[in-house]
Amino acid sequence: MEVRSMRLSEIRGKERFLMESVGARRKEKAQRFRHLDDRLRCLAAGYMMQQYLPGFSEERLVFGKDGKPFLEGGAAFSISHGGDYVVLAWDEAAEGVGVDVEPVREMEYYQEILPFYGTEEEQRAIGKDARKAVWVWTRKECLYKCVGEGISDVLELPEVLEELVLFQGKSFFLESLEREGHLFSFALMNPHSSSG
Repeated sequence: MEVRSMRLSEIRGKERFLMESVGARRKEKAQRFRHLDDRLRCLAAGYMMQQYLPGFSEERLVFGKDGKPFLEGGAAFSISHGGDYVVLAWDEAAEGVGVDVEPVREMEYYQEILPFYGTEEEQRAIGKDARKAVWVWTRKECLYKCVGEGISDVLELPEVLEELVLFQGKSFFLESLEREGHLFSFALMNPHSSSG
């Protein structure tokens, strides 16, 4: 899996450069955002896809019924933004890729939403640790993005406490890392696996 990231704090003041570096569809999408940071996130995602995603072109970029972007006939990829980061992950051999990034906040932020994304076992593992709460959340989100479509509720996903997760007859490899107050999680679908 290949990964590239950009920090929002490093691209402020570079909106014009980014706008000139992306295709017409991405420019149009970016211009719909009222807030500068949202525009920059959109432009950064477009810039990274154009610069790093093998075989990328706006014409090959399509969206599934749930809104997940695909590169027609190309590498599986995923984009996320949270806090100060925009992240692009891809793999040319995988059936699916998912990425999520979130800043670590105070535990109070997660208390009310934990029951809506964490199983009882995951909630026990989290306890009162905000870092663990974000760790579980980002792993759920990247798995959700990796699966792609057909899931209406994050609680339909299996527990994400291990590196290898079996779901819908496939294996998913999960990895997480922390950098500068942000948690990054990645999911990679093994296209030739089976849980049976």
